[in-house]
Amino acid sequence: LSIEIGTEVKNQNKMLSEMDNDFDSAGGLLGATMGRLRTLSRGSQTKLLCYMMLFSLFVFFVIYWIIKLR
Repeated sequence: LSIEIGTEVKNQNKMLSEMDNDFDSAGGLLGATMGRLRTLSRGSQTKLLCYMMLFSLFVFFVIYWIIKLR
C-alpha cells in the first residue's frame, strides 16, 4: 500500500510541476500582452482607438437589434 502511495505522490508532483511550467508560460504571454497595451495607450493612437470604439458600438447595436427582433 505504501508503494502505491509513493507512486501516486510522484505522479502528483510531476503533474504539479507541469502545471507550474504552464502557468509560467501563460504569465509571460500576459506580461507581453500588457506591455503591448501600455505601448498602445502611451502612443498617439487616438485614431485607432476611435475606430475600435466605433466598431464596438456597431457590434453592440447589431446584437441589440438581433435580440430585439426575436
